[in-house]
Amino acid sequence: MNDLGLDRTIGETRDAVNPDHQEDRGSSRESSPTRLHWAIPDRQLPQFLQPTRWWITSTAIPLLAGTFGPMANAFSVISLAESWRYSSPETKGVEPGQTIQETIVDPPWVIVLNAVSLGCALIANFFLLSIMARQVSFTIALPIVIAGWYISSALLIGLLAGVSRSVADPNRELTQNYYYGAIAAGLYFVLASLLILTVIGAYTGHYGREFRLTKSQRTLMLQTIVFLVYLLAGAAIYARVEKWTFADAVYWSDFTLLTIGLGQPAPQTLLGQGLIFPFATGGILILGIVIGSIRALMIERGRKKVNNRLVEKTRRALVKKLQKQSLMPLPKCDVDPSRDELERRKHEFDAMRKVRRIADAKHRWLALAVSGIAVMMLWCLGAVIFWRSEAIQSWTYFHSLYFTYTTLLTIGYGDFYPTSDWGKPFFVFWFLLAVPTMTIFISNLADTVINKIKDLTITLGEVTILPSDEGFKGRFKELLRMAGGALSATQDEEDGSSGDQQGNDEKDGSDENPFVERAGRVMEAEELREEQQAQQRGDVISENIHHYQYLLIHELRKMFRYTNSSPPKRFSYEEWAYYLKLLGEDESISHHHCAPRGSARGGERNKGKWSWIGQRSPLMGDREEAEWLLDALADKLEEEIKKLRDEKSIAGRDGKPNEGIAKL
Repeated sequence: MNDLGLDRTIGETRDAVNPDHQEDRGSSRESSPTRLHWAIPDRQLPQFLQPTRWWITSTAIPLLAGTFGPMANAFSVISLAESWRYSSPETKGVEPGQTIQETIVDPPWVIVLNAVSLGCALIANFFLLSIMARQVSFTIALPIVIAGWYISSALLIGLLAGVSRSVADPNRELTQNYYYGAIAAGLYFVLASLLILTVIGAYTGHYGREFRLTKSQRTLMLQTIVFLVYLLAGAAIYARVEKWTFADAVYWSDFTLLTIGLGQPAPQTLLGQGLIFPFATGGILILGIVIGSIRALMIERGRKKVNNRLVEKTRRALVKKLQKQSLMPLPKCDVDPSRDELERRKHEFDAMRKVRRIADAKHRWLALAVSGIAVMMLWCLGAVIFWRSEAIQSWTYFHSLYFTYTTLLTIGYGDFYPTSDWGKPFFVFWFLLAVPTMTIFISNLADTVINKIKDLTITLGEVTILPSDEGFKGRFKELLRMAGGALSATQDEEDGSSGDQQGNDEKDGSDENPFVERAGRVMEAEELREEQQAQQRGDVISENIHHYQYLLIHELRKMFRYTNSSPPKRFSYEEWAYYLKLLGEDESISHHHCAPRGSARGGERNKGKWSWIGQRSPLMGDREEAEWLLDALADKLEEEIKKLRDEKSIAGRDGKPNEGIAKL
């Protein structure tokens, strides 16, 4: 780096301030490891080496429970709102939204047990929310959540079995409310069973006894509750205004707020048609917030964890391959000092960059494949259910595929729609599942196929009617180089970006915190002033101390800007060597370097030794490079200030301040 001519004096300043950092390159003496070596595993190792299955049990399962638990409660409310049986007239099922004419009142014990089931489920959800808000202990509350949902499920299953026996009479049928109860029972059982896995992981020591959710992730549960309450409240109003059953009104509210527009049933009264303006507007806004949270939390948070695991697996595979084929010089920890250490370390650095690119590409296409399979299952398996439920309308499987496809894409022609008493509840549940699934699939599609198409469109425009700054000829040559296999070299330049970004350091992260900027400038000016005063006094030690602290503050201020840059800053090897030297680690000295190991168990051996392609590499983990360096530089500055303060204190107690310290 060429920054105010400071890199020429980093080593000298560091050695003058901390003589313990001076190394004898030819000596095999083992000195104490610097703070940097311990900072690397402490910040990164536990995060990215944790198996994905434990991230699922500690984070993904509680997030699913917090999202689908309120949905199960909503279905329980619907099942309790009206009777589970009716006497069927001959025209039942022909006209959607038709009011049940001869309802059979459920026995009191059915209503009471259904209400008890709902009460247990609500208590369980309350304690789940309390755990997420960290108001109640994990150890106390989670067993209550699991027990509450199991009790709710057991009561509903017993009621479902008992009521189903009473419809043996062909003149009696089960209402939509019965099937909502069945869906709720299944959700309670599945969610409680999944949370048992969370308990097992916590009590076996794989993570702490708490839900490892961020504030935004916990907020998703509240957003889901708000949306479902809004849906049920709107359904209750429209059931009264339009004289629909509550279950039919829920079905209408679902396809209205989710913007499908099946058309049947539809409001017929002026009041109902007038209320659609505020009702649909508010519901779509709430739905947009929920979808945004799902995208940010389920995709971006989960993406980092899965990507970290792919990086670690790719790293281990590459290390084993290179060691087996001897394609890369990976020396033992007692490396030959005569080897060109900088060249070897840069080779490792470039290999690690390649590992991350390969893992990122794998993850993008793997995520697309998984979400695509999920969408296909929703489409094809959902079509099977509707095919069976709508046999009364003589639907074929092709008709069901057509209906589910147009519904998933929210086209909603309205020529096909469910009318059966169990087709409607399944539709409500099915499309509530489809919303997050389609959100994730479209996001993954945008990261892969759509990006490729966009890049291709831009490229075609540049070589045809919209030339870039390079002109037609320059762009055409670049395309030939890429087609000839130079794509990886271009990617390396983009990842390193040392030339362009080095010259534009002051432009990165223009939205930095103005307070941090002003405070940093004041501290820099103070250190420079102290350095100049020490230089005038001839106090070399004091001059070096203030110069070193000035360097740390200057680079800290720069890192604040880099943390706000988009896309994230990728430092070149030369820049990394500069910052590591500033932190007390000289890349040209092999004493603290060793070969990477393929195994993930136990981490790197030989305390204080690390490799760029090892598990303790700063390029591993889910943190951006600027964030890693920001913490490391801040720790180093704090350490130096504390050391200087301690030296002043000791000198003051002894009454014999050493030369230079006494003048500070």
